Amino acid sequence: MKQALYRALLGAGLVLTGSPTVAAPAVEVAQGPVQRFLLPPGTLAQALDSLARQARVSIAYDGELEAIAKPARGLDGEFSLDEGLAMLLAGTGLEVLVVPEGRIVRRRPQVPDAASVAAAEHATLSEVTVLGTRLALDVMKYPGSVAVLDDTALDGTVNVIEALGRVPGVASGSDSGRSIGSQFTVRGFGYGSEDRVIVLQDGVRRSSSLYSNHVSTFRSDNDLLKRVEVVKGASSVSHGGGAIGGVIGMTTKDAGDFLAAGEERGVAAKLAYQTNNYREMYLAGALAPADKPYELLVYGKRGRVGDLRLSRTVDKGSGVFNRDVDNREDLEVGFIKAAWNLPHGQRAALSYYDFAEDTEVTWQTLFHSGYSTTTGPVRGTLRQRDMVASYTLQPGSPWLNVSAMAYHAVGSYDRGYEYVLSSGAQRKLDYENKDTRRGLRLNNQMYFDALGARHRLIVGVDYERRNEDASYVLDGVTTVFGSIPNTYDDLGLFLQEEASFLDDRLVVHLGGRYDRFQRKVNANEGEYSNSHFSPRVGVSVAAGQGWHLLGNYSESFRAPTPHETSSSGPLNPHYYYLPNPDLKPEIVREFEWGVSFDRRSMFVDGDRLRMKSTYFDGTIDNLIKLQPDLTGPKPPESNHYATYENVDKVERRGYELTTAYSTRRAGVDLSYEHLKQRDKATGRFTPQAYADRVRVGVHFSPFERMRVNVDVSHWRKPDQNPETVVSGGRTLWYVRDDFTQVNVGVRWAPRLVDGSLLGKEIEISAGVNNLFDQPYINALNVETTTRVGKGRNAFLSLTSRF
Repeated sequence: MKQALYRALLGAGLVLTGSPTVAAPAVEVAQGPVQRFLLPPGTLAQALDSLARQARVSIAYDGELEAIAKPARGLDGEFSLDEGLAMLLAGTGLEVLVVPEGRIVRRRPQVPDAASVAAAEHATLSEVTVLGTRLALDVMKYPGSVAVLDDTALDGTVNVIEALGRVPGVASGSDSGRSIGSQFTVRGFGYGSEDRVIVLQDGVRRSSSLYSNHVSTFRSDNDLLKRVEVVKGASSVSHGGGAIGGVIGMTTKDAGDFLAAGEERGVAAKLAYQTNNYREMYLAGALAPADKPYELLVYGKRGRVGDLRLSRTVDKGSGVFNRDVDNREDLEVGFIKAAWNLPHGQRAALSYYDFAEDTEVTWQTLFHSGYSTTTGPVRGTLRQRDMVASYTLQPGSPWLNVSAMAYHAVGSYDRGYEYVLSSGAQRKLDYENKDTRRGLRLNNQMYFDALGARHRLIVGVDYERRNEDASYVLDGVTTVFGSIPNTYDDLGLFLQEEASFLDDRLVVHLGGRYDRFQRKVNANEGEYSNSHFSPRVGVSVAAGQGWHLLGNYSESFRAPTPHETSSSGPLNPHYYYLPNPDLKPEIVREFEWGVSFDRRSMFVDGDRLRMKSTYFDGTIDNLIKLQPDLTGPKPPESNHYATYENVDKVERRGYELTTAYSTRRAGVDLSYEHLKQRDKATGRFTPQAYADRVRVGVHFSPFERMRVNVDVSHWRKPDQNPETVVSGGRTLWYVRDDFTQVNVGVRWAPRLVDGSLLGKEIEISAGVNNLFDQPYINALNVETTTRVGKGRNAFLSLTSRF
């Protein structure tokens, strides 16, 4: 019957002159009424049938088309029929013929416009969050704060943390500019706060500090990332313990992301250069044949970061004043991903990721801009290796949509120095941290109608075992940490429910997660174990004409680490650590209220205005902090005794305001953020102060296939409490100035003549970060700090697909 309908509609379409064609996945497709669609994952044929029923139109297709039987992602949101078709058919080689009787899905007779393909994919991905609840949801209707970056947002940055620094609620810049020493916080926590932000790449959790706190990096490659999501605030229901500040999730690209439009196999290459001493290149081979059930991606990169230039002259000590940062980082990345599309809606994938960085840096990479005059550079190797196996089953049943993944990951940082004392004796240090993780994630999504509502329900289980080890050997003498080696065991059972009432005008989110965690120091007989239940309730209410009222309550927790319960001895010159096995878990309870507005074609045809404002207010109980004993006896090896303790409640309040307006050729986006976090007992900011920031971004397209961006960030004068600190007998003032930095960039994808030596597609990206060479000092620093940020940095890259 479908083939007969297909022939009938096709015959009707052929006698029409000028019948428009929707070249999937073009963004600016035939305009039509916008309505709410909910399509569960399944085959493309099932998705097209479901779309036709909900839109009440005829959609015909040839049942013998190969792509029709392949898996298709689900869709949930408000869009027109043709926008929905464009999103479903992205990358399939099919297009839509628009006829009065309905729509005809057919093979695409010619290669589509490459820029339209890329733009459509970016526009689609950027509007949906999957990290917040593990259920795909329009970010404007998500009752909380979330930001999504596509791969274009990573342009001109050396690492992910630089790009995230432009996201409201994320602070960065308190470092010396090195890639291996990049500071970040999300809602007040990040580097140095021991896993209070969950960082994931393809579901594999990262340790951002590797205990030593000498390195803060995600060990990720910008060019391999398809999208980065940031969920801010308490987020334990979906992702387990540690989400006090939030969750950062990174997703790697697939084979199709490196292919020219319409191609099934090919090679992609990129060359990039930055004037502030960075250069890189990658080469990727991709295979994704339409008539075969497999895909393959092989990727390799090499890069180097040399000496860096700061935004102003700083005092480096020993009478040296300049703008240079001593540095060398040699990067090598290898990645291979294979996927198989199996019968009955099954897909299996296997990937291996190998990140290695050989370094010549300083001992504290974030803080010191120059090599030590005593030891010289600290030489080392930073490494991350992930093996991930994933499986999905989407047979088209609303009750069975299974996702499973298993992983094994090893991160390590081995570094040290060797020099000769004035006495002629040789001094040698070798220090290695190692983090090994094995885990399993399994969940199932269900779609059903009950009690007058449409429901989406996801249930799942996560398990991870983490082993942490370290070796510190100075002149042949090994230091015993007291907390290493250790083992983490975490088991979580979770449930997320979304119920849509009154034709989706009222959407209720209910979630809960039970976590059982155990911490064990291998050298000790004792262990630390506990459990916690984290609830979540969210509501989205349609208030008419694009308006939504949002509300959310959620809890999150963090179990004490073995370092906090068991560290012992003179582990640094400042403190002699005393263990505290009686620590309690940190628990954050947070309310969030907001309003959003999303409307198309308000002023001109095809424009879009989006606004979202959120206010959050919560408390953190039992915050764990290192408490030095400044008045008691002093140990012989360090300045003071110190113990990790649970302190009084911490209050966290703030708000984020975002607005974006875009037309076919131009747009502007604005944001304002405010955060205050203080100890309730003392009234002082903890762990630091934060500056309000306003950001303005403008983009326009002066020519076809070209986009120009201008980004301005202004940090207001921070409110400091305390305002000063005494160090070395001197009184130092915390930052009391405002700062402004401007970035500009352009992306251009010129049309190529067939047979061009440059390949089938090229893209040129260029710009200048910190255009006016201005410093920026994070509010946690004193005014005399050397951490003033990198100076002006021009970048240029050329990407080609053959």
